Amino acid sequence: MFAKIDVIIPCYNAERTLSRAVQSVIGQVCLGKLWLIDDASTDNTLALAKQWAARYPEQIFVEAMPHNGGVAKARNWGALQSDNEFIAFLDADDAYETGALETAAATFYFQPDTALVRLALKPIDLPACYAEQPNFEFAWQHMRMTCGGNTVFRRAFLLACGGFPQNDLFRQLGGEDGALGIATTKIAKVATLFGEPGVLHYCRAGMHAERLLNAVLFQQPVEGVTAREMAQAEEVTDKICRQVEALKCALNSPQIGICPLEITRSEI
Repeated sequence: MFAKIDVIIPCYNAERTLSRAVQSVIGQVCLGKLWLIDDASTDNTLALAKQWAARYPEQIFVEAMPHNGGVAKARNWGALQSDNEFIAFLDADDAYETGALETAAATFYFQPDTALVRLALKPIDLPACYAEQPNFEFAWQHMRMTCGGNTVFRRAFLLACGGFPQNDLFRQLGGEDGALGIATTKIAKVATLFGEPGVLHYCRAGMHAERLLNAVLFQQPVEGVTAREMAQAEEVTDKICRQVEALKCALNSPQIGICPLEITRSEI
């Protein structure tokens, strides 16, 4: 009844967690294809990914990036390999709960104007210094809305946004998920399924969530990020919004097909 969803997992030195992630995807009812994008790992991640592909040759496909380009580029490459209408992104150190993709597929079916579904993001082994904070739920909401690993996109919408931003700024500081996530809430319908089966987010020291939680819960500024760099990140979000709004304008034109024009100098 529901459409299939392709899943894209960017992998970099993920040999210890990749099998857990893959197993959680293979068990999904609405799975189309699983794309494992190795981002020039220096451990055995690529060999492990190929072993999984050999085991499930009709479902799992492996792409090896020629050099390490970062998670945004790996995700975007996976999005280009897929030709499915719907694509999901999962991090190599996380895992789906049973039924996660089915809830997303049902949302797109019953709410066809949805551009992006955000699945529940459930922290596992989160340090008590965060979990016991009175405002934890408020802070974790920021993670749910800016993380890339709990997203299921209408593929055409992601491509219209330009994919995940690949700017050098984000290679240095992270935050490409947030820049895209904030933009999507300004330009399209984002469905949240936070009370349904979703993504198990396995916490570890140095994870992206630490910086965000420290900023929200303890008002700790992100170390090494200047006001100028924050402004650059915000400009990336604004650019995504502008280009999608321009596309909306073009697609909503009452004139369809060839339209001969003459441009005078006064109009230039």
